[in-house]
Amino acid sequence: MKLDIKTAIVIGTLLFTGAGFYYTTESRLKDAENEISFLHGQVRSLKAETKRLNKLVRNIRKGNTNK
Repeated sequence: MKLDIKTAIVIGTLLFTGAGFYYTTESRLKDAENEISFLHGQVRSLKAETKRLNKLVRNIRKGNTNK
């Protein structure tokens, strides 16, 4: 099977384009996964803080300032 130079260039271009697309997609997905993990931790922290603050508000409404 004999390939001329034009066909080889087209095939090479397609391969490099596909490899670049795969690499950038993987990189972006990894970055998105890291960001989601970070945000999940932030949400967990905020839920704990909200729970603590709600408990304080309930105690203040009852007239009990002790924890």
